[in-house]
Amino acid sequence: MRSHSAIPYRPGQSGDVVAGLLNDGRAEAVARVAVAEAQRRGARLRFVQVVDQDVTPEERADADQATFRAAVRALRGYRGIPCRFEVVTGDPTDTLVDLARSAAALIVGADDSPRSLALRIATLVSCPVVAVPVQAA
Repeated sequence: MRSHSAIPYRPGQSGDVVAGLLNDGRAEAVARVAVAEAQRRGARLRFVQVVDQDVTPEERADADQATFRAAVRALRGYRGIPCRFEVVTGDPTDTLVDLARSAAALIVGADDSPRSLALRIATLVSCPVVAVPVQAA
């Protein structure tokens, strides 16, 4: 098990690192990259799960459990990273673009499609967007 020393949070130097977690099999890889980025920057970490408004309560519960577990696993061995977990209902692109406006960095899963979520977001925001490749998942 890795052990990382605590890092001081430096308020005002950067915005939050936002991890856009979708229940698509890549949440843990995205969360791991986001944890490392938050530690590197000395920033807070926001795990944001985006769920479609049309999901059933059972699908929502499954998504909540999967993405929360992914975030907790990614944090194992790290100390001193202030973080929070949020669930937002809506369109992933619109939601993550809104959150990225005040973020130090946005971490999302990448795919190979021409309409990739990461590519769409990267063209709309000014903060760095890190697209975690499928292979990292």
